[in-house]
Amino acid sequence: MTDRRKFLSGLPVAAVALAAGPGARATPQPEAAVTATPVPAKPIQPWETPVLCRPIDSGNVIDSARNDSFPHVAVTNQHGLTVPFYETFILDRVAVINFMSIADEAQLGATAAIAAVVRELGDKVGRDVHFYSVTRDPRNDTPERLAEFAARFDAPEGWHFLTASAQHCADLAFRMYRMGHATLPGPRSVDVAFYGNGKVGLWGTFPIGIRSDDAAERVLSLIPRQRRADGTVRRAGPRRLPHLGTANHNRELT
Repeated sequence: MTDRRKFLSGLPVAAVALAAGPGARATPQPEAAVTATPVPAKPIQPWETPVLCRPIDSGNVIDSARNDSFPHVAVTNQHGLTVPFYETFILDRVAVINFMSIADEAQLGATAAIAAVVRELGDKVGRDVHFYSVTRDPRNDTPERLAEFAARFDAPEGWHFLTASAQHCADLAFRMYRMGHATLPGPRSVDVAFYGNGKVGLWGTFPIGIRSDDAAERVLSLIPRQRRADGTVRRAGPRRLPHLGTANHNRELT
């Protein structure tokens, strides 16, 4: 028996089972040690620490001598594309910019108001004028959430919903509002949108809630047009109001 045990111990498991007979059970052998595969570190998202355009935090300091005073920041749109903001979205373009957050939409429907202007401009959006909605709440408004939010308004290709680091979102807001408190997230009862021609550095504002046709007309006034056949140029900007009268708005007079 001793010799038989020595013989069986030197065989592989399958051979032991055969040698021991059809009714015998092989002694379980210890499993080989499994080497754990290291779990890769979760990548840093672009809106957490922008790196692609090597931005320098402006710290709410505006350099008026460069890039039409826009800070050098990276932004990520609702499709996950990360690019430098000024060079990609403002340079040589007519643009409309507003600041928003998904959470604050119920308090003040800023995005709904911009959507009405987008519809008013129709196929000019993405061709003659571009829209940018920048979140004030980048910690919660990720590109995935912004994509779902944009879908609610049937946002066309020319309307980008943008997020970035908290510092860079605040830097962009400070560039436009020129007021520190306007960079903070939170509900609002009033707000404005910004429209401008990045090629010539001309910017204006219109209140959120203005009639969409009025807002669209202001934006259209900045789109370059061809010269008339006689060589004269058209006047840019909102229509002139009569010298007499108390009207001070930009609507058709009745």
